[in-house]
Amino acid sequence: MTSDLTALPRPERAAPKPTLRREIFVLAWPAVLELVLNMLSWMAGVAMVGRLGANALSATGFSGQIFWAAIFFTGGIGVAVTAIVSRRVGAGDPAAAGREGAQGILPALGAGLVIGAGLYFVAPGIFHLTNLGPEASSIGVTYLRTLCVGAPILTTTMAMSGILRGFGDTRTPMVISVVSIILGIATGYALIFGRFGLPALGPRGAALANVGGEAVALLLTVLVAFGGRHRAGLRPAWMFRVEKRVLSSIVGLGLPASLESFFIDLGRAAGMFAVASLGALAVAGHEVTAVTESLSFMPGYGFAMATTILVGQSLGAGDPVKAKAAVAATARLSVLLMGLMAVVFLLFPRALVSIFTNDPEIIDLAARCLRVAAFAQPFIALEGVYAGALRGAGDTRSPMLVSGTVSWGCRVALTYVAVFVLHLPLPWVWGVMVLDWGLKALFLYLVFKRGRWQVIKV
Repeated sequence: MTSDLTALPRPERAAPKPTLRREIFVLAWPAVLELVLNMLSWMAGVAMVGRLGANALSATGFSGQIFWAAIFFTGGIGVAVTAIVSRRVGAGDPAAAGREGAQGILPALGAGLVIGAGLYFVAPGIFHLTNLGPEASSIGVTYLRTLCVGAPILTTTMAMSGILRGFGDTRTPMVISVVSIILGIATGYALIFGRFGLPALGPRGAALANVGGEAVALLLTVLVAFGGRHRAGLRPAWMFRVEKRVLSSIVGLGLPASLESFFIDLGRAAGMFAVASLGALAVAGHEVTAVTESLSFMPGYGFAMATTILVGQSLGAGDPVKAKAAVAATARLSVLLMGLMAVVFLLFPRALVSIFTNDPEIIDLAARCLRVAAFAQPFIALEGVYAGALRGAGDTRSPMLVSGTVSWGCRVALTYVAVFVLHLPLPWVWGVMVLDWGLKALFLYLVFKRGRWQVIKV
């Protein structure tokens, strides 16, 4: 990546607002619905496992944090291919978009294999460091190792979905999610509780259902992307091309994006060790709060995804004014919708967390945490939009630096102070998270306002 202050023309006027608003919604609503479906799948899993007791819930919750912290380290490949593909599409060269994007598929597969194998072997050691107890730790090791089987499947699907989104197609990944998630939930119910003639495998059944759903998603994504009817028009031979410029862009964009996710999720995992020291009840309450709070992420994620695509395509077409307008519009919409969710969290916390557990102690603790989490929602909205805009422009380094610095300098450090020094209960951990999101949103806004993202070449 290089910067060239004369590379992009600067149109005098932005695109008409109604047209831009329509583009935003066309891109955002499938991404929102896709996340809704993924959240529903997660919630269904938590609700079903939650019926098995605090040990099962805390074990799967902790395992999930560790697994996703590792998996999202590869998410930068998907970010990179989306940025590259959207630039080429905006420049009117869809053939180059498909050819260059396809070169990110095999690196994603390889990264998934390494992560899956690594986590499989270190799983017992990870749980040995916790205070969850022998029963929960045994459940957690089995659950985590089962998830590891699906790691390369998941990372490959993430990269291929990033290519489709770069073409402005957020609908196809959403439809694929509908099919795979419905199958995953039905299979999970059968394998957790032993229905329809299948064995009752408990938490391991939930993990097997997740892997099966991921396999279905990958199969459908491959059929669409390589089937010849999608405008991406991917060809198998393109995956094996070695264009140094393209690979350099994938590494240059993807590594910081991966490190961003790694710093965030590793910070969350480090925080989970602090939470785990409070006992199984705290871990279960933390998991129920997290899954309930995820309801609010849906509109924010959708509008952030729309921002990434529109910024990339607008800069590819030489129209930074439209890119700015898209960011401003998505920021307003995202804050409005997530602000409404914050009000719901404040007014009805017990009703919401009761969906996922019937344990009165967990309900009481999670409800108090959810009220605290409500104050983070506008900040999460702004962080998502400004980070998405910078990624779409090809600046993945700034979100990485902000996220890494704040996640560890604020979230991890203050969480450990709250738990181990001040001996504060779980709601204070969520208070630290509010501060964490607020600082990230502020710093990313300041980076975006400087405007250097407008002249980055991808």
